[in-house]
Formats: sequence, structure tokens, C-alpha cells
Amino acid sequence: MTAQEASQEETPAGLNHAQKVDRLVHLCRELAKRGIRVEMSDARPAVLVRSTLTAPRVSVEVVDGAFVWRRDDYDRHPAEDVAGAAYRIADYLKARDGDGPE
Repeated sequence: MTAQEASQEETPAGLNHAQKVDRLVHLCRELAKRGIRVEMSDARPAVLVRSTLTAPRVSVEVVDGAFVWRRDDYDRHPAEDVAGAAYRIADYLKARDGDGPE
């Protein structure tokens, strides 16, 4: 199996690697519109987000068809609703870092 075929193979949740990367790219754009700093890792795939340069990073991944952050309690939002997920993640970061809700 080639690397391209592997990336097109669906995972048990129904999203393959390429689809996860695509959803995360869209999430990056939405978060950037809200002033959130983003870093993309397509190898994992995941997005690292933070509200300021000095704030701790939070990893966002696509798991079972949802964006997942805060591994301690598994905050999640459906991956089909990118704008809604961006709003929730930005709101969480701003509240956590003392900037208040958006």
C-alpha cells in the first residue's frame, strides 16, 4: 500500500487522514479569524492553539468525528461544525488565560 492509499483509507470513525487534515486546516482558518495563534501538524494530524505567545498550548485533534481538546475531560465538538468548534475553543482559551469569553 502506498502512502497516498494509506491516507485515503478510512479510519473506524469514518474520516481518513486526509479528511482529518482538511477539517483541521479549516479549523485553523476559523481560529485565526478569532485572534487565536495556531500551529498545524499534518503528520499527527493535530492543531496546537494558544491565545498568546506566552500561554500554554492546547492540542486539538479529530477523534471519532469530533474535534477534541482538553484531554483531561475530553471537550469535544462535531467536526462537521468547524465554525462552532472554533468559537468554543477560542472561548475556552480566552477564559482559561484570563481574557474573558469572546
